[in-house]
This record gives sequence, C-alpha cells and structure tokens, in this order.
Amino acid sequence: MKFRGLLLSSVLSLIASTGMSEAAKELTFATSAPLGTPWVDHMDAIAEKIITNSNAAITVKQFHAGQLGTEPVMVQKTVRGRIDIIGTSMTAFTTVVPEMALMGVPFLWDSYEQVDCAMDQYLTPVFEPLFAKKGLKFLQWSELGWVHAFGKNPLLTLGDMKALKVRAAPAKYSVNFWKGIGANGIVLPLAETPSALQTGMVDGGALPAMTYIAIGMNKLAPNLTLSAHLYQAGAVVMSMRTWKKLSKTEQQNISEALVPVQGLRTDVRQMADSMIVRYKESGGPVHELSAEQRAAWKAAVVPYRKELVSSIGGSAKDVWPKILAAKKACSQ
Repeated sequence: MKFRGLLLSSVLSLIASTGMSEAAKELTFATSAPLGTPWVDHMDAIAEKIITNSNAAITVKQFHAGQLGTEPVMVQKTVRGRIDIIGTSMTAFTTVVPEMALMGVPFLWDSYEQVDCAMDQYLTPVFEPLFAKKGLKFLQWSELGWVHAFGKNPLLTLGDMKALKVRAAPAKYSVNFWKGIGANGIVLPLAETPSALQTGMVDGGALPAMTYIAIGMNKLAPNLTLSAHLYQAGAVVMSMRTWKKLSKTEQQNISEALVPVQGLRTDVRQMADSMIVRYKESGGPVHELSAEQRAAWKAAVVPYRKELVSSIGGSAKDVWPKILAAKKACSQ
C-alpha cells in the first residue's frame, strides 16, 4: 500500500513538473474501505492507470473510509454526478438497483469458483443495463466474500436461532434469510449495530469475516459461525452523467485502466482467511457447521426463495432465471 502511494505521488509530481495538469479533468473516486485494505490498493492501481493512460489529461482525487458519506449516500451522490466513481457493496447498490439483491439469495452459490465464473462470463451483460437505467455506468465487479453468522452465544442449530433478535442488513436477502432460519431480524444500518449489541436490542447478525473482525463486532458478539450462507458481491461504477461528458478516448482510458478483479478477490479472500485464523488462535470462538446442521439451515431457508424473488421488484423475475442458468453453466 505504501509503495502504491509513493508511485501515485510520483506520477502526480511528474504531471505537475511537466505542466500537463493545468487542463486535466479531475475525477472523484470514493469508497467506504479504510486505508491498508485490498479495496484501497485496488483503487490506487486503477487511479494510477487512469492518469497514465490519459497522459495526465485525467487525474483522480480519492476519498477513503466513507469520507463522502455512508455507502447508500455515496451511491446517490454518484447517480447525481457529485461523485464520479465509487466502489462499494452489493447491499448499498440494492438501494437503486434492487435486482442486485438476487446475487445474495441465501445458499445460492456453492463455491467462489462458481460465482466468479457466473459473474465474469454470464452476468455482467445482465446487470450492466440495470445499472445504466439508474444512472450508473457499470465498470467491474468487486468483492466482499462469504457472509457468516455471529452471536453472543453459539449459533449452530435451528433451535439456537429460534426467535433470536438479530441485526438484518437493509437488504431483502438478509431479511429473507433470518425469517427463514426462524430468527427475529431487525433491520439496522451497520453503524448502529455495535450499540444495538451493547444494549441488547440484538444478540447477533451476519457479516463478511473481515468486516466482523475489523470493526470490532467480535468483541460484542464473539461467537463466529462459518456459515457462508450467502455471498456478498460489490461493484465499481461510474456516474453516467460523468461518463457521457467524456470523449471516446477518455472513456477508453478509463475502461483500459480497470485492473483485473481476480487479484482483488484473491487478496480479500486471503485476508479474510488469515483474520479468521488469527481470531481463532487468540481464543476467539469460531464454529464450523456440520454437514447435517448446514443442510438443516438450507432446508429452512430455501422455501422462502420464491417469496424473496417476488419481493425484490424491478426486473427480478426476468433476471433470476438468468442467474440460475449462469450457475448451472458454471457448475459443469
């Protein structure tokens, strides 16, 4: 990360010294991810390539750690053209592209290889027009990884979940999961979850492992169950208002600056695995579902899948068969 920062500074210094920055177009690139994370490293790499590809005709001003607002707020700002590029989570994008919730249908994906194949080979052209319709130019997928359950007490059996008060993410796939599993899902923004755990408003929830540990949720609800019950995607998108103002050459400069997402996926997944290992080695209670327990969770949730697809709205009923077809093609 330090190397990327130095490299970016060198590029900008070169621009300034040659006088090429005077007429440069400056793009804002925002994320909620903090410095030192794979997402920011990926963002740095894209910013560097945009500057290089455009011969400094385009520069990039980066904002990390939610400096420009919460994820849903940043998405709205991008739609309106107040932010040019944003990298954020599937949950945030469901506020404007409801069909994104289909990617998080509980127990849909069987492996990272399967979901990577589906997104890269089949689903990008499915989602691109949905984003465009809402004023967003889809650039590439991003990655948050498997979502796991956590609680103040171990969560392994359906009995452990019965009527349990849990934080549900503000997305229909999360509410649907907790309903199916028998828990009492209470929709809360992520920022309000720590206080809700402290007051007893909720006693658990579900998050990607990196988020769970990085923001200290493990200190309030220490039992982590590696349920991997749904996959949390993300995306890097651009304001369509900004995109349309660019020349064809400038658009090409940006498209060709997109660093392959597989490197980000690998980094995020490796970091998540290492954080789980360290948490477990430090005495953190990390639980694995048995085959029977996982089967019971899935059997409880899958019957609610049709209800979820119907509730999402938009083009969900048309998109859902395409997702299933992509999964099938990537399972062979």
